[in-house]
Amino acid sequence: MALAFEKARVTITNETGIHEDTISKGFEHRIREVEHRPVVEVALQSFKLDLAGAAHPTDVVQVTASLADVGEEEVTVRVRTNYSGGPYSGEVTVLIIADLIDVREPQD
Repeated sequence: MALAFEKARVTITNETGIHEDTISKGFEHRIREVEHRPVVEVALQSFKLDLAGAAHPTDVVQVTASLADVGEEEVTVRVRTNYSGGPYSGEVTVLIIADLIDVREPQD
């Protein structure tokens, strides 16, 4: 087992409503599979969304990160943001965690 970590950043410029973007990151070795499922996950590391106007108490900020696709050595992450108060900009950083096959291990 060899855990690997990659950061991915999405920049948001002057959006209104839901913004969805994907970003891909490659790893140096193949991603391990257990029962035909890749051992990989994504987590929000940080986000900053700036509203271009006055905020209201009922405004809602939403940020999600999920796996969009997993290849042998590449992971694509989907980042979705929404700021209900109006136009916004900012950035989201996610952390991709993958269990890689150690090249010294025998292959199945």
